Amino acid sequence: MAAEDNTRDSSAVDRVMNQVLEAEREARDAVALCRAEALKILAAAEEDARRTARRTECRITLVHRIADRAVDRALSELRKTPADSESRMLEADVHSLVNLALDELVEEVLNP
Repeated sequence: MAAEDNTRDSSAVDRVMNQVLEAEREARDAVALCRAEALKILAAAEEDARRTARRTECRITLVHRIADRAVDRALSELRKTPADSESRMLEADVHSLVNLALDELVEEVLNP
Protein backbone atom coordinates (compact mmCIF):
# COMPACT_ATOMS: atom_id res chain seq x y z
CA MET A 1 0.00 0.00 0.00
CA ALA A 2 2.82 2.39 0.81
CA ALA A 3 4.40 1.62 -2.56
CA GLU A 4 1.10 2.39 -4.26
CA ASP A 5 0.85 5.74 -2.38
CA ASN A 6 4.42 6.58 -3.42
CA THR A 7 3.63 5.82 -7.06
CA ARG A 8 0.47 7.94 -6.91
CA ASP A 9 2.36 10.79 -5.23
CA SER A 10 5.14 10.52 -7.78
CA SER A 11 2.65 10.66 -10.66
CA ALA A 12 0.97 13.69 -9.12
CA VAL A 13 4.34 15.40 -8.69
CA ASP A 14 5.23 14.58 -12.30
CA ARG A 15 1.94 16.08 -13.54
CA VAL A 16 2.45 19.25 -11.49
CA MET A 17 6.06 19.59 -12.68
CA ASN A 18 4.93 19.12 -16.29
CA GLN A 19 2.31 21.84 -15.77
CA VAL A 20 4.95 24.16 -14.33
CA LEU A 21 7.32 23.46 -17.22
CA GLU A 22 4.51 24.04 -19.74
CA ALA A 23 3.59 27.33 -18.02
CA GLU A 24 7.24 28.42 -18.16
CA ARG A 25 7.44 27.57 -21.87
CA GLU A 26 4.24 29.51 -22.57
CA ALA A 27 5.59 32.47 -20.58
CA ARG A 28 8.87 32.41 -22.56
CA ASP A 29 6.90 32.28 -25.82
CA ALA A 30 4.71 35.18 -24.69
CA VAL A 31 7.76 37.24 -23.74
CA ALA A 32 9.35 36.48 -27.11
CA LEU A 33 6.18 37.60 -28.90
CA CYS A 34 6.04 40.78 -26.83
CA ARG A 35 9.70 41.48 -27.56
CA ALA A 36 9.15 41.01 -31.30
CA GLU A 37 6.07 43.27 -31.21
CA ALA A 38 7.99 45.90 -29.23
CA LEU A 39 10.78 45.83 -31.83
CA LYS A 40 8.22 46.32 -34.62
CA ILE A 41 6.66 49.26 -32.76
CA LEU A 42 10.07 50.78 -32.15
CA ALA A 43 11.07 50.39 -35.81
CA ALA A 44 7.81 52.01 -36.93
CA ALA A 45 8.30 54.89 -34.48
CA GLU A 46 11.85 55.43 -35.70
CA GLU A 47 10.66 55.47 -39.32
CA ASP A 48 7.91 57.96 -38.40
CA ALA A 49 10.52 60.15 -36.74
CA ARG A 50 12.73 60.01 -39.85
CA ARG A 51 9.76 60.90 -42.08
CA THR A 52 8.83 63.78 -39.80
CA ALA A 53 12.41 65.05 -39.85
CA ARG A 54 12.50 64.89 -43.66
CA ARG A 55 9.16 66.73 -43.97
CA THR A 56 10.30 69.33 -41.47
CA GLU A 57 13.53 69.89 -43.37
CA CYS A 58 11.62 70.29 -46.63
CA ARG A 59 9.24 72.78 -45.04
CA ILE A 60 12.09 74.77 -43.51
CA THR A 61 13.80 74.90 -46.91
CA LEU A 62 10.55 76.06 -48.51
CA VAL A 63 10.09 78.78 -45.89
CA HIS A 64 13.67 79.95 -46.49
CA ARG A 65 13.06 80.14 -50.24
CA ILE A 66 9.82 82.04 -49.76
CA ALA A 67 11.51 84.42 -47.33
CA ASP A 68 14.38 84.97 -49.77
CA ARG A 69 11.92 85.79 -52.56
CA ALA A 70 10.02 88.22 -50.32
CA VAL A 71 13.24 89.97 -49.32
CA ASP A 72 14.34 90.11 -52.97
CA ARG A 73 10.99 91.65 -53.96
CA ALA A 74 11.19 94.19 -51.15
CA LEU A 75 14.73 95.13 -52.14
CA SER A 76 13.68 95.41 -55.76
CA GLU A 77 10.86 97.76 -54.77
CA LEU A 78 13.27 99.85 -52.74
CA ARG A 79 15.70 100.00 -55.67
CA LYS A 80 12.94 101.22 -58.00
CA THR A 81 12.56 104.34 -55.90
CA PRO A 82 14.43 107.28 -57.50
CA ALA A 83 17.53 108.39 -55.60
CA ASP A 84 16.29 111.93 -54.89
CA SER A 85 12.97 110.79 -53.48
CA GLU A 86 14.71 107.98 -51.61
CA SER A 87 16.30 110.56 -49.37
CA ARG A 88 12.86 112.02 -48.75
CA MET A 89 11.25 108.68 -47.99
CA LEU A 90 10.06 108.67 -44.45
CA GLU A 91 10.91 105.88 -42.06
CA ALA A 92 7.22 105.03 -41.94
CA ASP A 93 7.30 104.29 -45.69
CA VAL A 94 10.21 101.90 -45.21
CA HIS A 95 8.33 100.17 -42.39
CA SER A 96 5.28 99.99 -44.62
CA LEU A 97 7.27 98.24 -47.35
CA VAL A 98 8.81 95.82 -44.87
CA ASN A 99 5.38 95.06 -43.39
CA LEU A 100 3.99 94.50 -46.86
CA ALA A 101 6.83 92.09 -47.65
CA LEU A 102 6.22 90.27 -44.38
CA ASP A 103 2.50 90.03 -45.13
CA GLU A 104 3.31 88.53 -48.52
CA LEU A 105 5.71 86.10 -46.88
CA VAL A 106 3.10 84.96 -44.40
CA GLU A 107 0.56 84.55 -47.19
CA GLU A 108 3.00 82.44 -49.23
CA VAL A 109 3.89 80.28 -46.24
CA LEU A 110 0.25 79.69 -45.35
CA ASN A 111 -0.83 79.21 -48.98
CA PRO A 112 2.17 77.88 -50.96
